[in-house]
Amino acid sequence: MRHVGIFSLIALLFFACTDDEEMVSIDVKDSTEYLVTVNINWNPTDFPTSYPSNAHFSRLIGWSHDANQSFFKTGTFASNGIKTMAETGGTSPLEAELKELIEEGKGNNYFVGSNLSSGTGEIVLKVEVTEQHSSITLATMIAPSPDWYIAVVDINLMENNSFVDQKTVEAHVYDAGTDSGTTYASANDVTNPQMPIALFVDAPVGNGVQLHASIATVRFTKM
Repeated sequence: MRHVGIFSLIALLFFACTDDEEMVSIDVKDSTEYLVTVNINWNPTDFPTSYPSNAHFSRLIGWSHDANQSFFKTGTFASNGIKTMAETGGTSPLEAELKELIEEGKGNNYFVGSNLSSGTGEIVLKVEVTEQHSSITLATMIAPSPDWYIAVVDINLMENNSFVDQKTVEAHVYDAGTDSGTTYASANDVTNPQMPIALFVDAPVGNGVQLHASIATVRFTKM
């Protein structure tokens, strides 16, 4: 009987330890929301060369994803969705592509914000990030233009294992590599073969080395 009691005690301790281990190993992925303020300053004073009378920006679109995701990165080729966004401002194909990437586990959510009816102003939206998908990419077409857009790419909102309270970054101008036009009003000129996505600092927005001025900043504020 004494042996039975000892074995029972050992079994009880074993299962108690097993339960504790299972509780500790639960994989909890914390999430948080950020208010994103995109401050755009594409104005005729800083960017005087052929500044269009109908300057505007398409609807802002982007997603939360794992850090170092290659989608949208310079040196990669624009997808059909990125091409459509960069050339026409349309977001539907890109939304479908982002949904697919999210279903593959590469992202948490995608976001579509408002457009901007002039060259200057703010676009504000909310985004959600998680520990696993802590980076944000956002883009909007410079309109009119051949295939140019402004974007922030792979901005990680987690530092030192915690979400930052606030982060402000410069947006850059990108060339999607799909249209060879050189002015805002250039006719469609398909780039064949397609070129990789690249930072764009040439005329009319820059001098070949850098932009004439900061074109936009993006502020992330934890809610």
